[in-house]
Amino acid sequence: MLLGLVSGEADAQSLLGAREWLPPGSLSLENLSQRPAERLEEGRNFYVAFGRLAFRSPDILGGTARKAGLSCQACHANGFATHAFFIPGLSDRPGRIDVSHAFWHLRGEDQRDNPLDIPSLRGVKTKDRFGHDARTASLRDFTRRVIVMEFAGDEPDALLLDALVAYQEKLRPVDETPQPVTLQQDLADILDHLDALRVPLGEENVALAGRIATMIRGQLGFIHERFADEDMRGSRAALEDWSRQLVGIAMLAENGQWPQARQHLATLRNAIAAPPSALAADLPRSLYDPARLKVWLNTPAR
Repeated sequence: MLLGLVSGEADAQSLLGAREWLPPGSLSLENLSQRPAERLEEGRNFYVAFGRLAFRSPDILGGTARKAGLSCQACHANGFATHAFFIPGLSDRPGRIDVSHAFWHLRGEDQRDNPLDIPSLRGVKTKDRFGHDARTASLRDFTRRVIVMEFAGDEPDALLLDALVAYQEKLRPVDETPQPVTLQQDLADILDHLDALRVPLGEENVALAGRIATMIRGQLGFIHERFADEDMRGSRAALEDWSRQLVGIAMLAENGQWPQARQHLATLRNAIAAPPSALAADLPRSLYDPARLKVWLNTPAR
């Protein structure tokens, strides 16, 4: 986990976190090596960008989900239903999960074995009822219920809910097109998240800048996990340095050094846009390679 620099956060599905906190057999090669292509409607703003980041961050959840590095993205990859998602004891078949189980939230335990289909969120803005029982008429209320009542997260503030709703409403109802999980796309996502960080730095909002920086460090931590071998020192060092730079940006903001924080962000963005050659050199031996990922998944945890 990025040598402690990630503050416990991870991406949509942390390899190490899931291996430690989920039952054996939970990690799927299909789930970790491919995902549907993301399709968003035009007209993105900060709310959509922040919601996109929060959707991928375990930081907004609680309990076992957060410990395992799971986020909304883990079950709804780019807004689609994740048909390969499976947790022994909580799923009766892939693509179904019992969310009213003490494994997730002691208060949500309903004393029933009732896995439900993971729904797609594509085209969700056209719906007027939400949930398997269709009891909820508001996407905002439903999102809050999932975070707090199903996955033991803290009560979300208004900005977080606004952002998550804005992102979900941008998801286009298109056909599923699986694509490989790649370093290139993950780094492109980091650049997208850094663009979101520009807003609180421009507004000189200390709390929001720190919050977003922490979430982005979590996404870097997920990439770091893919470069698992200790001999990949150049790649791991670059990712660790980028994470430290995010800490530095947050500290500059906290100290009121806003011009310096904005300049450091621009420098960091340029570095990630032109990553060191070590990342490309190590990529064939990393866990971005499906064959190596399969071997890793079949290797007992130490």
